[in-house]
Amino acid sequence: MAEPATPRRPVRDRDVVLAAVLVVAFVLIVAWLTGLIPALDNAIGLAPVVIIAMILVTVVVLARALRPRRTQPPNPGS
Repeated sequence: MAEPATPRRPVRDRDVVLAAVLVVAFVLIVAWLTGLIPALDNAIGLAPVVIIAMILVTVVVLARALRPRRTQPPNPGS
């Protein structure tokens, strides 16, 4: 008989807020650095490429978060 799946920890509001704050902080730091370093400013000129990459990473993260976890098969030796 299959063992019951372990319950997943529910996502709390503070987890979501923390993730949002970290993303905003990262974007602000990158924006600040591009102002200081002209080479970065030129690299960010490729904004459409950066936006597409960010969308792809977001899709991958959401897909992994929403995918149900696999349960381990029962151990026949026990």
